[in-house]
Amino acid sequence: MASKTTLLLVLLVVACILTDSVEAKKKRPTQVQIVNGEEENSGQECAKVCSGTTGRGVTDFKPLGNVPDTDVYVDVDMTECGFAKIPNVVISVEGSSSHWRALGTSSVYNTTPTTFRVYLDNKIAGVALSLLNKRKWNIDWVAVGFTC
Repeated sequence: MASKTTLLLVLLVVACILTDSVEAKKKRPTQVQIVNGEEENSGQECAKVCSGTTGRGVTDFKPLGNVPDTDVYVDVDMTECGFAKIPNVVISVEGSSSHWRALGTSSVYNTTPTTFRVYLDNKIAGVALSLLNKRKWNIDWVAVGFTC
C-alpha cells in the first residue's frame, strides 16, 4: 500500500510541475519582437522567425530573358512558414566558388507572404547558368513576420 501511495504522490508532483511549466510558458513573452515591417504589425504573439535554403546543387535558377546566361533569377517558396502578412526577408548567396563576385546577392524582390524573388548578375563572376548548381550556389534566407 505504501508503494502505491508513493507512486500516486510522485505522479501528482510531476503533474503539478508540468502544469506549472505550461502556465509559465504561456505567461512568458515571445522571444521574437518585430518593431516594424512591410504591413501593419499584428500582435507579437503571432511573430515568427522562419529560415531556409534553396539547396546546394538543386536551386532552380532561370535565365533572365534574352540577356546573357550570366543574368539569372530564382523564385523562393516560403509557404511552409505560414506568414499571414509580408515578412522581412534577409538573404545571402552561398556556394563553393565565385559567388562573392556576383551582384544582387542581398537584394530581395516582390516579397509576398509565401514567396520572393532574387536576381543575380554574374557577369563579373563569370559563372554561366549551367555552372551555378555545379558550384553549389543557393539562396540562404531568414524571414521574420506575422502568422496572424
